[in-house]
Amino acid sequence: DGNTQILPLINNVADPSPGLGWRGCERRRLADRGQPDLILCLALVHHLVMGANIPLRELLEWLASFRSQLIVEFVPKSDPMVQRLLAGRPDIYSDYDLKQFEGGRTALAASERRQAFQSNDRILYFARPRT
Repeated sequence: DGNTQILPLINNVADPSPGLGWRGCERRRLADRGQPDLILCLALVHHLVMGANIPLRELLEWLASFRSQLIVEFVPKSDPMVQRLLAGRPDIYSDYDLKQFEGGRTALAASERRQAFQSNDRILYFARPRT
């Protein structure tokens, strides 16, 4: 629609690039590129936790460190896509459940609301940073 205030960034957050170029200053690392107004994490958290082995609590702390509004989707282990991620390997992700997610999320950000989907067990969380 011609909106020039939206900047979608594609970055491997499980293995982010460092500052690059002369003295690492020509292209800054993601965390040094400014504070976004909104971070949107749809169908992402379970991939980072189970695909990249990032502890859930650390992931939530990292998201909160941006001090931005957040929209984060929680996808439970019962979801078919999560089951595909876990297929053929042991489930070592004992910290990945709704109780742990909500506990970590509320400790790091002030929740405004949550929206559960009736068609599946996924939940969207809308949060603003703690002041």
